[in-house]
Amino acid sequence: MLTVAFGFMASRLTLRHRYPEPPERIQAVLTDQQYLRDKLRTVGGPRAELVSWEQGERGVTVVLHQAVPDEVLPPLLSSMLPSGLTIRRTETWSSSGGSVHAVVDGAPGTITGTMHLEPDPDGCVLAAQLSSEVGLPLIGGTVEKMITDGIATLMETEYRFTLEWLRNAATT
Repeated sequence: MLTVAFGFMASRLTLRHRYPEPPERIQAVLTDQQYLRDKLRTVGGPRAELVSWEQGERGVTVVLHQAVPDEVLPPLLSSMLPSGLTIRRTETWSSSGGSVHAVVDGAPGTITGTMHLEPDPDGCVLAAQLSSEVGLPLIGGTVEKMITDGIATLMETEYRFTLEWLRNAATT
């Protein structure tokens, strides 16, 4: 399920993805270094990389660098970001869930949110609440919508990748 709401202050995205594994297993996968590298290689775009991975008292923190290919950017964003759209995404996972903070390099935009893994009879559900905010007068809302649409597409692509990765892990 995907809900996008556009308000005066920020664009919001709510999503729910079902996984055929319990929450603990999915959290372990989502923070696994090999999984992250495989995901970035497959769906991370040009110059994607796992910048850092750290496990500490607060849980696991990963920093990902992703680039959106120029050919998939709307013309308005391409004109505003001539060097392309690159995103630095930090996810922090603890036993109670996760948080995400992302910045768009070279643009006054941020993406923040929370993620929770909820038990489900068939495994678990990843529930996420994300918000994008762009501090540009007059066109900020338009750019927020483009970013939110892009996030929704990326999250769906990452979800499909994760399901396939889980299937492959089960057969090896």
